[in-house]
Amino acid sequence: MLHQVRAVTLTSYQEVAAFVGLDAREMLRRARITPEMMADPESRIPANAVCKLLEDSAQASGCMTFGLAMAECRTFANLGPISLLLEHLGSAEEIVGALTEYRRHLNDVIHLGVEKLEGEQIVHVELLANYATPQTADLAIGVAYVALTGASRFRWRPLSVHLSHPAPRDSLAYKRFFGVPVEFQSSFNGFTCKVESMHAKWSWANDAMADHATRLLGLVQLASEKASVSESVMRVISLSLPSGRATLPDVAAQVGKSPRSLQRGLAQEGHSFGGLLNQVRRSLVIHQLSSGRAPLTWIAAMLGYFSSSSFSRWFISEFGVPPRVWRADQLRAIESNVI
Repeated sequence: MLHQVRAVTLTSYQEVAAFVGLDAREMLRRARITPEMMADPESRIPANAVCKLLEDSAQASGCMTFGLAMAECRTFANLGPISLLLEHLGSAEEIVGALTEYRRHLNDVIHLGVEKLEGEQIVHVELLANYATPQTADLAIGVAYVALTGASRFRWRPLSVHLSHPAPRDSLAYKRFFGVPVEFQSSFNGFTCKVESMHAKWSWANDAMADHATRLLGLVQLASEKASVSESVMRVISLSLPSGRATLPDVAAQVGKSPRSLQRGLAQEGHSFGGLLNQVRRSLVIHQLSSGRAPLTWIAAMLGYFSSSSFSRWFISEFGVPPRVWRADQLRAIESNVI
């Protein structure tokens, strides 16, 4: 499946690139993003090309907050047709629900969810494993923040922001943009917030206008999302691994199926639940071990392992060597420009 994002995702790319000293046209050319792709903000661009562009731009410029800088330039109106619905909803909880239901009006690679804790709630803003790069995550979290604060007329505010990647050398930009504590190397991407802030009702909510916007969104043609069962399962697995709930019964409940029905649907697409679980874990661990020096205990917890020994046994069975050895080999290769 070719995952895509809206061209408007790259709003302000050229300005930010110029600001940090890059030739935007050359960077776009290297990522194989043509001017024609950028002409219409509603056109769709391959997600892997966008991820490559953002990461390459950060590395080439030395600006490791490149994705966040792009988010800072976004406005609520940039969200496109879905903003017509969000601005008429009555609570932050409804906004997250709408963003989840209509996520493909934004892109194919983001998944939102809410996890309830005692006195607080977590709003997950997760990316499919293959696209969970630092700059893409920063942009996704930033745009989600713009959506929630914009639609709520700044009534909603998070208690803290969570990012799974390590902190850059200078994290002042995060404090400036979000205005709340930011936790790096977190077990999830998203926000924590007060329960009341999610459920508080807003006086300007308009059910009639929201229904009208919903009908309009239904008229927007989107390309078919193939392998929908397996893609949905992989998104839920990514969300559920840190909490240890990436089990067949729990994931089946999340996608609205019985375990047996889910297994049949996956089999029809040539997949198994265990195979997808392993695929997500492999993608996540390769990304984490290759992109930073996060503690192995943290990586193990993020993958749903509650002991380092269990994580190590799984890793050795998949890659043939212990995770510490694998990471050291990767870092040596990067430093010697082998890869």
